[in-house]
Amino acid sequence: MANFWQTLLMVSIVLIVILSIMMLVYYLVSYRNIKQRRAHFEHLHQHLKPGQKVEFANGLIGKVVKVELETCDIEIKSGAVVTVSRYAITDLLEA
Repeated sequence: MANFWQTLLMVSIVLIVILSIMMLVYYLVSYRNIKQRRAHFEHLHQHLKPGQKVEFANGLIGKVVKVELETCDIEIKSGAVVTVSRYAITDLLEA
């Protein structure tokens, strides 16, 4: 019976070590992706200026007319100008 408990203990320890290693790898990969995404959005907000084509999170594409502290005025294809949050802009497009 003692042999059973020793085996169970060893298997449990190995399982905990394997799960810990998997969690560490997942954390490192996630951290790298988050760091890259943060750098992308910092670049986007620093280089946002009137005349640029931008894409929103929902797929709309428009041209920046005016940039303010928290919002941007965007002209869409129909000619309408809409005010959106700067944080809704996900990408700068080539003109």
